[in-house]
Amino acid sequence: MNSDQWLVRPAIRRWFGRFCFLSLSSVIFTFELFRGLSIITIHLDLIVISVIVVTLQAGIAAVSFTGMMSVSALLFFVQLLIHRNGTTESSESIPGSITAIVPVYRDADVLDLSVMSLLESTVPVTVCIVCEPDDQPSIDRATALSADHADVQCLINTRYPGSKAGAINYAVELTESDYIAVFDADESVHPRFLASAAAELRECDIVQGRTVPRASGFIEAIAYYESVLLSYVTSRLLSVFIGFRLAASRAVVMHREAFQTVDGYNPAMLTEDYDFAYRCYKQGLDVHEQLYYSSTIEAAHTVDDWWGQRKRWMSGYAQVFHTRLREQFPPRDLRDLLSVGICTSSVFGNLLLLSLTAKFVVVVLFGGAVISFVPFLTVIVITGFVRCVDYVQGTVNRIGWEWILTPIVFPLYGLVATKAITEYVIDGTREWYHVEKTGQ
Repeated sequence: MNSDQWLVRPAIRRWFGRFCFLSLSSVIFTFELFRGLSIITIHLDLIVISVIVVTLQAGIAAVSFTGMMSVSALLFFVQLLIHRNGTTESSESIPGSITAIVPVYRDADVLDLSVMSLLESTVPVTVCIVCEPDDQPSIDRATALSADHADVQCLINTRYPGSKAGAINYAVELTESDYIAVFDADESVHPRFLASAAAELRECDIVQGRTVPRASGFIEAIAYYESVLLSYVTSRLLSVFIGFRLAASRAVVMHREAFQTVDGYNPAMLTEDYDFAYRCYKQGLDVHEQLYYSSTIEAAHTVDDWWGQRKRWMSGYAQVFHTRLREQFPPRDLRDLLSVGICTSSVFGNLLLLSLTAKFVVVVLFGGAVISFVPFLTVIVITGFVRCVDYVQGTVNRIGWEWILTPIVFPLYGLVATKAITEYVIDGTREWYHVEKTGQ
């Protein structure tokens, strides 16, 4: 096969993927819209009765959405207050040593954020920076930090290069601490988080902290509110009733034995943390959340970065779903069945956000002011309240105004999910995406 054919085929797949994305998005939205409007078209002589029937299904969806969001938000606020009042901060309660692993790739400009914040922790910690062999600027900065601080080490990932998962696994193999913590290079860690997490590890296997995108601009604020709604509020019912909690690859602290139980992170996965969480759930590991001492992270600064990062995440979700379906079907036990079900809802639930958007259009057009307004108001109030709490706690530096636009998060995420899943089905995309980081 000549070189021209190698160039043509990716281009054909790319345009075919775009065509399928636009077609699928249009079909989902249009189907739900016209399914509601079809009764009006057929029963012109009973227009008033038809309008009532049209809005019934969409109205039920709106009420259900409002109720689910309200209950989930209430649980989130209650858990936040419980952690706030019950947090242990005494360094004397920490029985073992902690290694904080910071994998870096093209992160030289922001590396100081995580390293310096970790060194300010209220408990002793060894910071292990893991660089990729082809990233000389990060190697130089990590070497300088290790020379200036006795508790900082610099490793070059020569054993499993090419992924964040491989860098973490490499560092774990070369260290011997009782506890392993993982943070992103752009993550500013609360000084009390490690002490609180390590104390809580007396009762569980893994502690997952909350990460808050720094809302320094409009795109960054959208990323912040997306995190509030999709990462924390909507996952409350899942964690309460099924016990599934995300164990990520940032702001996480765990027993070394827990890490070894699931054989670490999988370098082949786009979203190594999502895959890691499912394997922890499968093994029955107990994951707790620490919501109060939040870390702040850098958000995407441009529309391209926002879209590219989330498309990678959704492609990773599809990849994990594919893997779970292949490995755990037919299910051998209840956790197999639940993990496949959770993964299915994560992938196709995001996909159906476009369907939900179409239902809301019907409600707005024909459902009356109250039914139309309540779901939007619920989302706005929830995100506005969380923003105020984060402002009081010093997690964000202003309250801002962008929270009035938070309902747009759902259709945007639905579009990203549709694009990512379409591309994954067509050619099984394994595309990493690196956003620009500036330290803001």
